[in-house]
Amino acid sequence: MTIRLHRPSFRRPRLARGITLVEFVIVFPLATLFVLSLIQFGMVYMAKLTLNHATFMAARVGSLHNADEDFIREALIRGLIPFYQDNTITGDTTRLAKADFDSHKANIALNPFKAEIEVLSPSKDTFSDFGVKDPKTKVTYIPNDNLEYRDLMLGTKSKQNIRDANLLKVRVKYGYEMKVPLIGGVISRLMCGGTVGVEAYGNVKPWDAFLATSPLECMKYYKRPASDGKVFMPIESYAIVEMQTRAESK
Repeated sequence: MTIRLHRPSFRRPRLARGITLVEFVIVFPLATLFVLSLIQFGMVYMAKLTLNHATFMAARVGSLHNADEDFIREALIRGLIPFYQDNTITGDTTRLAKADFDSHKANIALNPFKAEIEVLSPSKDTFSDFGVKDPKTKVTYIPNDNLEYRDLMLGTKSKQNIRDANLLKVRVKYGYEMKVPLIGGVISRLMCGGTVGVEAYGNVKPWDAFLATSPLECMKYYKRPASDGKVFMPIESYAIVEMQTRAESK
């Protein structure tokens, strides 16, 4: 008498065939996008640290030069040099010289895509409340001597006291070029919609009100004309330093 043993079948059901491939096709693009996003936003974080330092140094130079915006901008441009270095150039002197040239070229006054600098304080209202006119130079300035003995009454327009009036507050907005493939396009479509061109901004998307991305900001950063497909993300930085010289109004 012959006894036949039946081995259990390990074949997958017909409906389950290929499910691994389907899962891979669905998950892999999302996982790749997630990893690339982490890399890109890590780079944005490092760029923010660089901009923070450049903004602080610009404000520091401004505090030593009567809050003059020309000195503030020049110091900021020098602080932005790390963004323009070409690592393929091995010579340090040549690389830094080229980066300095490119930084100045990208942030000249006539360039519409230059870094934005705004002196938030002292403002016109601050000069209106505390400004004193120098009889010799005819320049209006804010006194910064013997502050510990001066009246701390708040100004009518600026709502500041004399000590607050001697704090230089600077805001900088810079367009950082996104380096990681795909992520720039995703951010551009997310912030400004899927269509390219000035006419597209007339068609308000449901997310436009939520993101509050203006057409001007889209054209300056996310969809910059003639940028060869490059996408720029606006990052902001603030710095507050105490004036070491008297703030003067031009």
